[in-house]
Amino acid sequence: MNKNNKVTSAPDGLSRRSFLTRTAAVSTVFAVPNIFTRPLFGAEAPSNKISVGMIGCGSISGYYHFSNISKMSDVRVVATSDAYQSRREKMAERYNKLYDGKVAKAHNDFREILARPDVDAVVIAAHDHWHVPMSIAAAMAGKDVYCQKPLAVDFNLVGPLRKAINDKQRIFQFGTQYRSCGAKGRYRQMVQLVRNGYIGKLQRIDLWCRDVSYNVDKYNVKPYGSTTEIPVPEGLDFDAWMGPSEMVPYTSDRATQWGGFHCPETSLGFLAGCGIHELGLAQWGNKADHTSPVRYEGTGFVPTEGIFRTLAQWDVKCDYANGVKMRVMDCRTAKASIASSLPLPWSDGDGIIFHGSEGWISDALGFCASNQKLWKQEFKDSDEQLEISPEHNRNFIDCVKSRKQTICPVEMGIRCDTICHLANVAARTGRVINWNPEKEEIVGDADAAKMLTRPHRSKWKVW
Repeated sequence: MNKNNKVTSAPDGLSRRSFLTRTAAVSTVFAVPNIFTRPLFGAEAPSNKISVGMIGCGSISGYYHFSNISKMSDVRVVATSDAYQSRREKMAERYNKLYDGKVAKAHNDFREILARPDVDAVVIAAHDHWHVPMSIAAAMAGKDVYCQKPLAVDFNLVGPLRKAINDKQRIFQFGTQYRSCGAKGRYRQMVQLVRNGYIGKLQRIDLWCRDVSYNVDKYNVKPYGSTTEIPVPEGLDFDAWMGPSEMVPYTSDRATQWGGFHCPETSLGFLAGCGIHELGLAQWGNKADHTSPVRYEGTGFVPTEGIFRTLAQWDVKCDYANGVKMRVMDCRTAKASIASSLPLPWSDGDGIIFHGSEGWISDALGFCASNQKLWKQEFKDSDEQLEISPEHNRNFIDCVKSRKQTICPVEMGIRCDTICHLANVAARTGRVINWNPEKEEIVGDADAAKMLTRPHRSKWKVW
């Protein structure tokens, strides 16, 4: 972004050695964004804009990030990357049309973006299994990171992520945008009511989310995905799409918008992909962003056919050290067990209910409560006031500029992600899983602990 620095990009086939050597040098020079605020340049001067690289150009980059970033006069997306050639090129074209010029360049390899000294920050919206590896590599290259949810498929990478973000003093935004809804947003209001005791003492939390049945009409082979190997489509670098995960045959339901989220090689399923939103609210309401439940016990169903071998259904009970109980479910399980406790007809999707000693409150069914007057409650000056973030992308860019912590920093993301991993282990094994949140390790079950780790392909080990 500094106008005195020539924009360069790495050649195709950038080796891991040259990538790490180059980005290590870059990180020492570009520790903070090069923002000049002298009046002579003016507010719209190029040097006042944050230069962003978009890594992953699928649906969420298009309908969510583009729609918000395109409104920001102080941001320029200068680079795009995706394993699908058509996606990265189309996204670059969209931004270039917006900026009325050739501002954004499409890159074959995301490491080319990280090697560019003019890129201040990256939005990582690739598939789930790439989130943490790319985030670590970006932080090591001196880039601030907006990382889409969920975090790790391999839980053992969250430690290196935390270290990279902290050691390199990077700004990190975790992509659970429910916390960025403005001063009058219902999610913020609900959590502030809970934290200030307006439903009494918090006792338990029920939460649920969509499961593999939610988008079944989108699958080529129903209900659990095609196992028939077919040629990789032209324009897709499937090797890069799989990245650090073990290579598997390409099928029509593998690297798709919907099916890819249920393949265990590249995801934890919707337990993490969708459940993480409600877990972020649960942690927020329970004042637990620094920790996770200490005990997990439950059941789950894993298909034995197709390629969708993540949890198809789950019901896990979790205990926090402060005595709060939490039940984590898929929407079908929740419908069968708790739908009758809600005042309105059930609607499949995601939801949470906070139960207190004097009532309950929920984001389900258009936001409801044991007493609907709660939604009109005026907060007292003595009440805890939660941070106000009007929009998640905006909060990230503002923090890139100010160097203040985002509303969803790395520690918050890690602690939410922990719950997904441990609920997955508990549901799959049927055993009680005890967790030490200080040491971040499973207690007394070595076999269960092994389930937190995944093998990696060394050619894509970028951390």
